[in-house]
Amino acid sequence: MSTVSVTRADLADADLIRPGDHDVVVGLFSGPDGVRGGRGAALAGDALGVDVVAVASTDPDFDGTRSARTVAVVTGPAGTTRLVLVGLGEHPASPATLFDAAVAANVARPSTSTLAAEANGALGAVALGHALGAWRYRREPGVPAPTVPVTLVDAGVADGTAEAVLARAAVIARVTGWVRQLVEAPPNTLRPNEFADAVSALAGELAPESVVVEAWDEATLKALGFGATLAVGAGSVHSPLVVELRLTGDGPTTALAGKGITFDSGGVNLKRDAGELSWMKSDMAAAASVAAAVIAAAALGRSASVVAILPVAENMPGGSALRPGDVVTHPGGRTTEVLDTDCEGRLVLADALGYLSGQRPERIVDVGTLFDSGALGTAYWGCWSNVAGVATDLVDAGVRAFDPGWALPLHPTYLALLSSRVADVANAPADAPDSSLVAATYLSTFVGDVPWVHVDNGSAAWLERDAYPWPAGATGTPLRALLEFLHPGP
Repeated sequence: MSTVSVTRADLADADLIRPGDHDVVVGLFSGPDGVRGGRGAALAGDALGVDVVAVASTDPDFDGTRSARTVAVVTGPAGTTRLVLVGLGEHPASPATLFDAAVAANVARPSTSTLAAEANGALGAVALGHALGAWRYRREPGVPAPTVPVTLVDAGVADGTAEAVLARAAVIARVTGWVRQLVEAPPNTLRPNEFADAVSALAGELAPESVVVEAWDEATLKALGFGATLAVGAGSVHSPLVVELRLTGDGPTTALAGKGITFDSGGVNLKRDAGELSWMKSDMAAAASVAAAVIAAAALGRSASVVAILPVAENMPGGSALRPGDVVTHPGGRTTEVLDTDCEGRLVLADALGYLSGQRPERIVDVGTLFDSGALGTAYWGCWSNVAGVATDLVDAGVRAFDPGWALPLHPTYLALLSSRVADVANAPADAPDSSLVAATYLSTFVGDVPWVHVDNGSAAWLERDAYPWPAGATGTPLRALLEFLHPGP
């Protein structure tokens, strides 16, 4: 993993780009007559003494469309430089397009980027994109990562905002890297207690005075009625726990919940797909994203008051494991009949929602990797809500943060699929297909009249293969949307 140190230069600084041992990132557009250049290409071409569009034409596969990339070594009157050319699609480029291009440009190690020159106000998008694109998993996380300086040539931002924009990008990059490192970590190095330690360490680094982190042990969970979390973790030798984060800020409290299954074997309903099992270490991605969002909000200054509840457990088979047919009791007294032990994520989230709804926050957002496929594919997280306005606010935050989601409807007819003769509700249908909508319907029964939105990031938090602009593996979604929801940027 590399960290990126970003500085800004104005478009007028034409001597910024100099030949040498560095990569210069340039965006190019597609058009009816082929590849075309913009302000960044003109600047780079003038500085290096080359025709950037002509250089791009030497690669017959590069057409300037989004996701197109090529690298070329060019020699001009002033010397030799490597150009990293990224497609921006049709002119003009939006900040979201420039963000994606900056992430994708890190197939190389750029030291100068002209992407921000393509649109006014794109500095933050490009800075964050380059920082996230530079991330790599570290096998030795205790060893400091090398810092790669990147200079962004900028078309201009409002006076006085550039410093704040770059500072925010640096914080987001730091916490996103933390999330991705945890999600990628081998499951034998990230058990529940180690997850709790990692959250405490990040809070101590970025927000030691403002975020309070506590880990609730099994005795506390029993006293508070977290029966599902205790049951899900009963098959593992590593005890379950709940991580609580509290941030005291301005106004009413926003409550968050995140599924933190550090490894999901399926339990007694063991997963049959060995390929799927190999990435079930990622089933704590939601809890990591929620923790990082709270800590980042505190690190960026005053925000709303936030409480986050993260049930953390391993879902393993064993002599004391949760069984199909068991009934578990949640905070507040509501009961669930367990028909499928591999639907454990919604069980632990139900504990969190039962507890949080009793605290009467202004609104609740829960996040879980419940389904790894769905209508939205890998590009969007999905959400369901009992109040349309909360979902709209979260989706809008995702758009601003280049972390897009989509609101989907709940429907009362799905509740009939979860009827039980021995409990208030079943955790899965007995004789009908399960789905992300069914899971959301189940969770909706635990929030009462508190405004609530459920986010399923199962298909977007972990990629089995490259999906532009992200490489395979952990993405950090929906951390950026959650942070923007809690603490809107400048």
